[in-house]
Amino acid sequence: LSETRALLSRMVRVVNIRENVLVTLSVVSDMAYAWEVVDEYTTLMRHRIQHDPFCVLKLRATFLKLVSIIDAPLVRINQANSPDLASVSQHYSAELVAYVRRVLQVIPENMFSILNEIVQLQTHELVELPGKVARAELREWGQLEPRHQLARATHRVSVLTEGVLK
Repeated sequence: LSETRALLSRMVRVVNIRENVLVTLSVVSDMAYAWEVVDEYTTLMRHRIQHDPFCVLKLRATFLKLVSIIDAPLVRINQANSPDLASVSQHYSAELVAYVRRVLQVIPENMFSILNEIVQLQTHELVELPGKVARAELREWGQLEPRHQLARATHRVSVLTEGVLK
């Protein structure tokens, strides 16, 4: 009950935020300045996605904030009643989509690299088991190391897929 009370009082505070606080928050979180700077983080983002597929969810928020890069010039063009609004909007949208593609391209690259590793393991390292195996030879036929590598690669594919789908 106390947890519900705390959450309700928090909701009331959020609802009663004044307009000037919202404006200040909008100005502080504006990323219109970041168009030139964000490109320096592309390799870092790609590296992070490669090693932690769940971070795609966090990057989604970053990509949504990058939309404010488009807003600044479009607001000014709209205020000037320029007929170029549609073409400029299309240009900035295409640039943003190209950037997001460049960052997220690492996902299929990584996925197919891991799948290639799985295929190599299954075709070249794992030997098909015979119908009957002597008990003394069971450990040899177990192929523990290749099976462990196969399990790790399969797990990496599942984690990558789950990170993208969430």
